[in-house]
Amino acid sequence: METHQTENYKNGRLRIRLLIGGSLVGLFSGLIAVFYRYTLGQIDGIRNFLFSDMTAAKGAGMLLAFFVLAFLMHRLLSWAPYSGGSGIPQIRGQLLGRAEIAPVPTLISKFFGGSMAALSGLTLGREGPSIQLGGTLAGLLADKAGVSHMESRYLVTAGASAGLAAAFNAPLAGALFALEEMHKSLSHYFVVPCIVSSVVANFVSFRLLGMEPAFSFPMERMLPVDFIWAPVAIGVLGGVFGVVFNKGLLATSARIKALSIPRYGVIFLAMALVFLFGLYNPLLLGGGHGLIESLADAPMAPRLLVLFFCIRLLLVWTGYGSGAQGGIFLPVLTLGALLGAFGHFVLPIDDIYYANFLYLGMAAILSSVIQAPLLSILLVSEMSGTMLQMISVTTAAMVAYLIAQILKSEPIYESLYDNMFAEDSRAGEPAYSMQYFLVPGDAPYIGIPLHRMHIPHHGMIASVQREGRIFTPNRDTTLEGGDEILLLIAEESLEAATEYFGGAP
Repeated sequence: METHQTENYKNGRLRIRLLIGGSLVGLFSGLIAVFYRYTLGQIDGIRNFLFSDMTAAKGAGMLLAFFVLAFLMHRLLSWAPYSGGSGIPQIRGQLLGRAEIAPVPTLISKFFGGSMAALSGLTLGREGPSIQLGGTLAGLLADKAGVSHMESRYLVTAGASAGLAAAFNAPLAGALFALEEMHKSLSHYFVVPCIVSSVVANFVSFRLLGMEPAFSFPMERMLPVDFIWAPVAIGVLGGVFGVVFNKGLLATSARIKALSIPRYGVIFLAMALVFLFGLYNPLLLGGGHGLIESLADAPMAPRLLVLFFCIRLLLVWTGYGSGAQGGIFLPVLTLGALLGAFGHFVLPIDDIYYANFLYLGMAAILSSVIQAPLLSILLVSEMSGTMLQMISVTTAAMVAYLIAQILKSEPIYESLYDNMFAEDSRAGEPAYSMQYFLVPGDAPYIGIPLHRMHIPHHGMIASVQREGRIFTPNRDTTLEGGDEILLLIAEESLEAATEYFGGAP
């Protein structure tokens, strides 16, 4: 009885620490994500000004400046190797013990490298960098506070969720992303700090940037249930083109990686490509927020929608494949808006529902690309500022997800993670990671010697922390409620280990 009370007391203190830690992480991670978002917004205005009234001399000067930017980005990436791309696979690798990320170089490289990428017009988004900025800053704060490795992982996850929440003013989607995509678990030890940090980060965003949804255009009317076939059609389109996007991104990235030219040369070529299309229309450049808002204000002709979709698809593939600092979340949503606008044109639907189709396209293609339909539904609902379209948005997202499953497409972040850490699995051997677990007071294995425990797939307990003391267990060691254990296990067995130990990551 006394042991059970002690364990409850420890868990209660842990929950309080996570509540306080999640609040602080939400504040600081939210601040850096909001500052990054604001910076990119200002840079978008500068870029549009640079592309106005273009002359030959001005164009030559811009290309020379882009070469300098490409070289600086290359140097930042050499200094902080895990700062390239979206940052989401890197944070997951850090949480799984696969990546040792230097926090200060990564923060500097991600922020300034992403800003330079935006200035050049690379079609990369802010959400992945915001997630990595938030998670990395949270890890730095956790190290300074001297918390345990297990608590540090909770706070890094909370920082990542705060980053997404601030990037899109979507606190629930931010928390769900960190829980569903990074840990595949809804343990309350992660839920509490993630939700708190996301809400605090969203508060910071509202206070500094205004209380508005991520996009300014609302869905004015609910799509009648008699038109349910329309979200189904958009879901099919989104599902197919989401698969095309994933396969094209991975193939382009692999081909670019195989080129025998320096990385700064690759980045510059990607910049030169966006420069050429920027001369045609600057709306094609950047993350795509301005293009989505423009679509809402003035619908485009269908041929132009197809042209913009194809150009943006090419630019996202090459921009991300260059290794530059930037994500794909917002560019995917932009493709979805173009797809939804085209669907509205070809389907016999009243113009009053035009905005609905932009959001339906976003939900559909995002669900197909990341294969997290619940997250896609929640994110689009929060970005639009209404939950009233749940039936149509859910239909489009679920149909797209089903199409992606039928076509055997892998979730893009899973594929990017596997590609990034593929070198860790040699000769067909499984990749291993170190995971922390908290032993619940009512766990059935308490009091059983380790050599008699049936740990899934021969996982090995490397250390046990008990009442502030860390020791290496032996075959006769028994676990107690409240112990923090460090488990070495194959990544493919993490789900089984989580189910076995209960209440852990």
